[in-house]
Amino acid sequence: KAKVQHYAAMTDEEVARLLALDDQRLANLLLVCLLSGMRAGEAAGLVRDDLVWKGNLGWFCHVRPNEVRPLKTDAAERVVPLHSALTPVLAGLPKTGRLFPDLSVNMVTKRFAVLRDRAGINRQGVVFHSTRKWFVTQCERAGVAEHWTASIVGHQSARSENRMTYGIYSAGISDVQKREIVE
Repeated sequence: KAKVQHYAAMTDEEVARLLALDDQRLANLLLVCLLSGMRAGEAAGLVRDDLVWKGNLGWFCHVRPNEVRPLKTDAAERVVPLHSALTPVLAGLPKTGRLFPDLSVNMVTKRFAVLRDRAGINRQGVVFHSTRKWFVTQCERAGVAEHWTASIVGHQSARSENRMTYGIYSAGISDVQKREIVE
């Protein structure tokens, strides 16, 4: 049986070093993933039509299958609030079509490896997926309930042992609650 590769969660200091590089090709996508918990493929496959403005709640992103990308699991389809720090980033992205037209998952992971080396991050297990682990770690450290984080990052929730009460009867957490978590 193949051994599962374990990815490391980045430290806050490593995240700061990566962001300080302000890489023209990857900076915006990197920031989207860090502040939303999206997978590389989910972010690289974003199209303008995935973005939803919800008034005083700000921008949300409908992560769903589209012409650019499939989704990993059924639970991966979700509506994710985008951190308010991403509002100016979104303004600078294409107004139609793909938000990151020049990036594939393969390009993202290869470019991340270059940036990781430039930032002097040589810890075992730090890969692009570590951005997602950093986001989840921040949620846990902020005291966010695990099932709330699961709904944001697209994991199946284990809110009850048999998943019946919340899994069948609840509509999930509100957009207001999601916004508070991401901010």
